[in-house]
Amino acid sequence: MERDYVAHILAFVDTRGIPLDLPRNPPLDEEDFGVWFRNFTRAVDYYKAAARLLVSSRKKENVSVLMLAPDFKAQIGAHLTAIRKIVGEAELSESKRDAIFKRINNLQEEVDRDRTRTEAAMALWLDVTIAIGKGAKNLDPAIERLERIIKVLAKAKDDNDQKALLAPQERKRISPPTATPETQIPPKKTRVPPDDEVPF
Repeated sequence: MERDYVAHILAFVDTRGIPLDLPRNPPLDEEDFGVWFRNFTRAVDYYKAAARLLVSSRKKENVSVLMLAPDFKAQIGAHLTAIRKIVGEAELSESKRDAIFKRINNLQEEVDRDRTRTEAAMALWLDVTIAIGKGAKNLDPAIERLERIIKVLAKAKDDNDQKALLAPQERKRISPPTATPETQIPPKKTRVPPDDEVPF
């Protein structure tokens, strides 16, 4: 069943010309195949997530900017600290480690802003996922932390939506009518008495 799934996915990628870097040549040993298959499915999941994000951004249906409460900022910051430690101890190339660290820093900078772009979290999640798909070891706990971050952002989105619904709508003020020559009241003329009426 699992080998059939691999064959189907590889055939689909090859016939459609999709530039997807998937593991190939699955091992014959069942125990080795189990580890290989997990990496394979993670790589496929990465592609599916990236495709969904691309479609979502084109349709502009995703909420990409949120206002985070201090408690949410603190929770995400704690998870990012844990992810830094996990990535620092993981078995992966230094170039990939540096790239993930850069993603972590980008997300922390976004969290520190008044308005946070959620794309930074998704970019970090995708980088970690593809690193695992390519064989990086000891990164699974980072995915668990990232899933918690996504849940925090989802809760923040709900709060933002709720506040938007409860916010009173500002009434439109009607501007006073602009005076026109026809509507302007002429100034009252002051009568100037003739000289013989002036008592001095």
